[in-house]
Amino acid sequence: MRKPKQLSWKAVRRGPIYCAPACGNQCTWANYQKAKKNAKALAASLGKEWTTRVQENLGWYYMAVSPCQRISVVPGFTAFLGDRGEPGCGRWIVHGKTAKQAVRNVIAVAKADLHKISAMIFDLPRF
Repeated sequence: MRKPKQLSWKAVRRGPIYCAPACGNQCTWANYQKAKKNAKALAASLGKEWTTRVQENLGWYYMAVSPCQRISVVPGFTAFLGDRGEPGCGRWIVHGKTAKQAVRNVIAVAKADLHKISAMIFDLPRF
């Protein structure tokens, strides 16, 4: 029995198609370019040190990533706050009317949770 061939997640350009063999959605070069442009605009709206991330998963998606790499913002102004280097994932996920408001909101929610957790810990019996 032959071992199944591992499909690559590295996008390959074939004419107007720019898609990874493992995706198979026939993603386009035009959509990739549009995602890059939109990612740059989103990151610029948040500040000069924000970076972009464009990824493929049955289409091209983008986000802006904070300098600390703990916050990411996607279109529709949803902000994720989590561990460093895991953009698009997070313990806290909050929306806003603008990208900056989403970032402020996710930080506020995380700080409120931290305050509650701290109160619980300090209220524990000592052993």
